[in-house]
Amino acid sequence: MDLEGSVCLITGASSGIGHAVARGLIARRAVVAVSARRLAPLEALGAASVHQADLSDPAHALGLADEVQARHGRVDVLVNNAGMRIDGAVSDVSLDELDLSFQVNALSPFVLCGQLVPGMVQRGAGVIVNVEAPAVAAGRKGMGAYAASKAGLAALTQSLRQEVGAGRGVAVFGFDPGWVRTELAPDGKDDPAEAAERLIAHIAAGRSSRTPLA
Repeated sequence: MDLEGSVCLITGASSGIGHAVARGLIARRAVVAVSARRLAPLEALGAASVHQADLSDPAHALGLADEVQARHGRVDVLVNNAGMRIDGAVSDVSLDELDLSFQVNALSPFVLCGQLVPGMVQRGAGVIVNVEAPAVAAGRKGMGAYAASKAGLAALTQSLRQEVGAGRGVAVFGFDPGWVRTELAPDGKDDPAEAAERLIAHIAAGRSSRTPLA
């Protein structure tokens, strides 16, 4: 995909990987729409449009898709990067915490995909990237809510790829950033900017992070 002029929506762009991806796409002259709960870090990016959204509420996901399409006419690239980490033993996680984890990590990405994919299929081009956590989604002590919701996101990726990814011009893949230093993982070893550059390279190629780039 030629990133210059492409309309890209990045969720969770106020910090970490999402912020770095937005900067990288802006540098490549993409038309970048950024979303998060906090406005100030988004406005500092100089993106084409800024959208305040709390993805713990599915109505915000619906509104976000509508806003960006109304502003830019289409979305060529969706990066579902927003995440919510809830720590605690399975028996200690409250229903509210469990709901929050699934809404942000799995359900809002589901809604955004459902709203934006039809246009991509109609145009015969598009990229959907879900930022996953394969090592955690396989199960992690003390992170049951986060792991289960990320497993749901991975299942969404695979299901959507089977529905629209084969021969219809839409690339659908999960991106494994590794253990990156972010607000969710302050002990991360990897630089968000390095992970962002890898993600952007895979967007341009339309290929999963598990597929080596030539």
